[in-house]
Amino acid sequence: MNRIRAARQARGWTQAELAGHAQISPRTVHAIEKGQACRQATKRKILSALSVPWNDRSDYFPSLARVRAKHPDAATATRAAAESA
Repeated sequence: MNRIRAARQARGWTQAELAGHAQISPRTVHAIEKGQACRQATKRKILSALSVPWNDRSDYFPSLARVRAKHPDAATATRAAAESA
């Protein structure tokens, strides 16, 4: 379960109530609980509303995995090798 959702539910708050305490939109709370990324300022507002220390942010907002794009020449070489086999 999403840690933000769990912390919100532990307080007995709805998404709208968390949004009100954090001074953000309920739509933003919904999106974050679905796993979408948000700005650092939004993270601060949510954690503050939930009384979670900023140092614990990585427990509540796991960093997104970065995907490196393949070099275009590597894809061409792979395709050419597959076609010649």
